[in-house]
Amino acid sequence: MTTQHLPTSVRNAATALYTAAALSLVAAATVVADQAAGDGLAGKLRDTYPHRSPGDVSMAESSILTYLFTLAAIGAAFFVWMAWASKRGKRWVRKAGAATVVVGTALSVYHFTQPHPLVMTLAGLLPCLAGLVGLALLWRTEAAAHFAA
Repeated sequence: MTTQHLPTSVRNAATALYTAAALSLVAAATVVADQAAGDGLAGKLRDTYPHRSPGDVSMAESSILTYLFTLAAIGAAFFVWMAWASKRGKRWVRKAGAATVVVGTALSVYHFTQPHPLVMTLAGLLPCLAGLVGLALLWRTEAAAHFAA
């Protein structure tokens, strides 16, 4: 089925999912920008754990940065994969999408409890919101026939 023959909700869902993938990359870029602007993450870690050695803070910072970049890359890949699958009418995409959005949102909410700069945490929540919009569009009645075929 070509893109022009897709139900509108599926076409819009794919756009929202591609937007979520782009926002995942923006979240990664936000981490880079925050690090380039100063030591936002390291400063938050030093403030939260004042009795830790500079080596401990540096190791924690490195681990958190690796985790955030990995999460952004996995999120971007999942959202692109879901957009591709939704356009092709793969039935599993709605359930896989729900799981992806739930896990991503849970991680984003968890990040609010961690000593991350607020801008990083907010940037990480944006892909989840776009993914939720895409997911809601995939569950619309007009999309059901597309996934039943």
